[in-house]
Amino acid sequence: MIRLVLLFITVTVISLNLQGQDIFEQNWQTEDDFKGAENNVKQSIVWLEENPMATVSNDTKAISEYILNWLTNVSYLSVTFDEIFLDGLTTKKYKFGEKFRVTYLFGKSYYVITNPDAGADDEAAASARGIEGMVKVYQELLKIDPSVKHKILERYSRLVRQEKIEAYAKSQLTKSKEL
Repeated sequence: MIRLVLLFITVTVISLNLQGQDIFEQNWQTEDDFKGAENNVKQSIVWLEENPMATVSNDTKAISEYILNWLTNVSYLSVTFDEIFLDGLTTKKYKFGEKFRVTYLFGKSYYVITNPDAGADDEAAASARGIEGMVKVYQELLKIDPSVKHKILERYSRLVRQEKIEAYAKSQLTKSKEL
């Protein structure tokens, strides 16, 4: 009897987990479909920032592909990519460069999704959110692999701690427009 109850509980828990796996459903046809997926996209971005390394129990690649597919196909939001915040990170010498490129894009996208009416005036705030996402991932990766250490990410970490990242982002964006 106890085995039967345990079996029933196990099957119930597994089926509930499988039902919750529809986060990767990508049947977006209308704007309402995309809006309905916004919370999943935002939660996925935060989850990736907190869990940057793939393990046997998660699939960061599938989650990243889900977010990228949503961002690529959503028609009512636009996220610009500012390479200036990745200068020096996306070189062949630094093996984590692509991870931070995607993390920056996702962090900035999180801001744009959360603040759809922000407009161009909040470009610095959106960029700052992208950098904050990179810092979160950086801190998590440092716990696992000390070779991730990088002077640019150390500077970003310091600016985030000092709550000066948005002012920094604004100054960098202003400089890039002047060039």
